[in-house]
Order: sequence, then C-alpha cells, then structure tokens
Amino acid sequence: MIVSQSITLLLLAWLSAVDARKNIVKPKEKTTTSEIPKPWRRTIYSNEKEIVTPTVIAGVTFSAKPPATTNGLEPWISLDQSGNPKTKRPQIKGGKTVNPRPDYSTYFKSVATKTFSYDELKAHNMEEDEVYEELTFTDEDDTYVSLNPIIRCTPQRYFNKGPAGDISSEPFCTPRENKELKAGNTYFVSWYTRFFQYPDSDKTVENVQLHLFYLKESVYEKGLKKRDLKAAFFSSGWLKNVDGIYPLELTADFLDGAFDKKVLLAIQPENINDEDFNPWEHYVVFRMIKGSRVAKTTKQQKALQDAGISDDTWYYVALSIPTVVVIACVVMYFFLYLNKNHRDIHDVKDFAINQRRRVLGKFKDFKKYKKINNRPYSELPTHTKKTGKQN
Repeated sequence: MIVSQSITLLLLAWLSAVDARKNIVKPKEKTTTSEIPKPWRRTIYSNEKEIVTPTVIAGVTFSAKPPATTNGLEPWISLDQSGNPKTKRPQIKGGKTVNPRPDYSTYFKSVATKTFSYDELKAHNMEEDEVYEELTFTDEDDTYVSLNPIIRCTPQRYFNKGPAGDISSEPFCTPRENKELKAGNTYFVSWYTRFFQYPDSDKTVENVQLHLFYLKESVYEKGLKKRDLKAAFFSSGWLKNVDGIYPLELTADFLDGAFDKKVLLAIQPENINDEDFNPWEHYVVFRMIKGSRVAKTTKQQKALQDAGISDDTWYYVALSIPTVVVIACVVMYFFLYLNKNHRDIHDVKDFAINQRRRVLGKFKDFKKYKKINNRPYSELPTHTKKTGKQN
C-alpha cells in the first residue's frame, strides 16, 4: 500500500514538472519596423558634392533620400490646426486625385516685368513706338527647400483671428488661434517665408526669430501694447527664414506649476531690432495645457473661446452681479432712512387716493345701464319699527 502511494506521488510530481516545463515560454526578441535613416550623397549646382544627413523630428523625416522614380503619388505631410503632422497618401479615384500634393502656384516664385520694343519683337500688330510689357516668373532655388516634406505656409492658408475674427493671421498658418497645445509634445509652427522683405528692395529677409510670452487671462489684452508684456520666457534664436517651419517643443517647465497658460507666439525678422520689435504686430495666441481636459467643451464655452474669453473672467462677472444689487439696495435704504424727515409725500398720497375713487365715464354711457335714470346720490330710506313706513 505504501509502495503504491509512493509511486502515485512520483508520477504526479513528474507530470507537474512536465507541465511546468511546457508552460515556460521564451520571450520573443523585440523587433521594430522603424530604421534610422542613413546619410546619402548628392550633387548640387551641377558639380558640387554634398552628404545629406536625415533627421527625424516628431515622427517626420527631414532630408530623406528621394525615391529613384516618382509618379506623383508619393506621401506628403500635412499639418492640422494645432500643428500636428498628418501623413497624406494621394490616390486616384474616379479619374481624380484624392489628397494631392499641394500646389503653391506663384507664391514662391520671383516675378519680374520685362519690356520689349518694336525692334525687338517685330510684331505685325505693334506700332513702332509701342512698348510691350510681360510678367515673367522665376522658380525659387529648391535645393534645400525640397528636403522638407511638410506642407508650406502660403497666404491662401491664412486664417482670421481676434475677438471679431477680422484680423489676418499673417504670416502664420499654424497653430490656429486659441488652440490647446499639450505640454510634452512637439508642434510645428509655420509661416510664409516671403512675407518679410527688406524695405529698400524686394529681397526676402534671411533670418527670423520666434518668441513666447505669457498672456494674462483677459480678452481686453488683444489691444495692449508692447509695454504690457513681460520679457519672453522662450526664444528660438535666429532661424533660416527660407525653411518657414519650426518644431516647437513645449516642456512642462513652461507651465511654471500651473495646469494651463495662455501664450502669445510672435515672430521677429532680422531687420527689426529688439527695441523696435512689437510682439503684437505679428502674433498668434494659443493655450498651453498640462494634459487632456476631461470635461467636454460646450457650445457656449466654445463660443467664448472663439471670442477670446477662455478663462474665469466671465464667471467672476456673473458672480459679482448679485453683490452689486445687494450693495445698491443697502445704499438706497440708508438714503431713504436719512431723508425721512425731509420728504413730503402728502400730494402723492392724495393723488393716488383720488385715482382709486375716480369713476371712468357715466353709467348712462354703458349699454347695460342706458335705461337706468342716473339720479344724484341721496340717503337710503329708513324704516321705523312702529309704523313700518319709510321716512
């Protein structure tokens, strides 16, 4: 009996060991589909050799090696209203291209006016003293611009800002006005590179600088001046204007311990010195938040945000109204109490009593009482108990 029990226990132990051995699964090696882009070489300006090193920012690869062959359906990067990158893949459906690459028309071309005399053209319908003018467009140098896969900012993509929505966002395209940008993320600020030009020529400025300012929670600050802003808490340093884009990394330090802050983003061209620079001239306002908001924004709150009232000012005004009413009532009470011996309302009381006793019209004027003789008032007849006759 003891031997059989021992054999049974040994079998159970052996089966448990087998099961335990089977349950052990070796972890699979982690694999990733993303590869670090490798440098590549190219020839620019006919005979100049160059090594290009790609960089990845916020999931977007800049300076990537172009494909050997193209068909116009290559993916490109768009930006949403906050400045987040979104990949667009062109497709042909029903003979039309869906999500086509952006067409910049003549926004980045140089325009010049060329004149031709009669001797130069020899046109049969041209007078000998006539001059013909023609506009010519020259493509920009895209040697380095072509390495940027993100959509470029043009005046066609400007938006309206301000409380009444009647102020152009020039030169900014992203981010949009009053958008909420989360700390810890990177957003692409984009602007139109041909906007800033030197006053004495048509040449575009080479460098610009971005600044961030804290903005007080008030809609009235839309009209404030430079002196009403404190020093910028962030500056990008001088950037190449031709790029027209900057990856703005919002760190938690920018919030300075708060949950959210209103921020003014301004751009400064190199031909404007620090003393003459006015952040309110070319700016866009956004709200920086620590994390996602749990509460859903109502239509009324969205309307207030679009009008620039995105803080607690509206609630403070609403709460102050009952207080103002109470104070007014208390002041009125003390005013009447102090002047109680200096006011005479006898005439007012008599006028009110007469108004209550007044009879509008005569009884004979009413249809119901036309047959009644409206006699003057006389005392009612009285009866005596002895005779029972009227007196």
